[in-house]
Amino acid sequence: MTDGQSPLRPSPRQSLMVLAVDLDRTLLPPGGTSLGSASKVLTTVHRMGLKVVLASGREYHWLAALAAKLRFVDALVAENGAVVEAPVGGRPRIVGRAMASRVRRRLAQARWTNVEYGEVVVSVPRSMGPRVGKLVKGLDVALVPNADRVMILPAGVSKASGMQLALRALHLGSRSFAAIGDGENDIPLLREAALSGAVSNAHPRVVAAVDYVCRAPFGAGVEEFVKGPLANYPALGPPTPRRR
Repeated sequence: MTDGQSPLRPSPRQSLMVLAVDLDRTLLPPGGTSLGSASKVLTTVHRMGLKVVLASGREYHWLAALAAKLRFVDALVAENGAVVEAPVGGRPRIVGRAMASRVRRRLAQARWTNVEYGEVVVSVPRSMGPRVGKLVKGLDVALVPNADRVMILPAGVSKASGMQLALRALHLGSRSFAAIGDGENDIPLLREAALSGAVSNAHPRVVAAVDYVCRAPFGAGVEEFVKGPLANYPALGPPTPRRR
């Protein structure tokens, strides 16, 4: 990992074709509604000849509506990998719907408020995690932390698994992508990327897992990553092992 400097050289060397970017607290700040800076960054990526994949824990319908307002989004990995639309405008692929129904039946017993449901993902406040864990005990699911919430997902579903579905649909190699994020749920995706970055506001576990840590937070950090490590990637010398 480097801090605001040239990234460690990925191993093995890959030809980058895609940037996978997290949304909340990465491309957009908390509560961010203006998409101007996000559009600017994605335009820069497009001009570099790269495709853009938005990879988010957000519900599919929300992410699809946002992508419609942005330019140069080629694919969506929504609900932390459970719903994949690649290319954008195609029919989404949904993974784990049957298990999601079983989770919903379990949670219906509690009649909680502040529970968010997507096509597959179920999200609850982080404080409710232990109680939810007891309710879904015995089901083949994982509880995935994401900032102040916990997502309940079918076991094996992650942004990394969703990204692989997107890459296959786009007819691209399994490690032909760079990725940047901030949260614990981004770590599987970042570890599979040929080049990985974290915005300066990232969780410490994310900072420890990536090749490059930005000086700037949120969208400014994404722009730094794009114009620095990503833009310079083809000029890197012989690869050296990644530190973990």
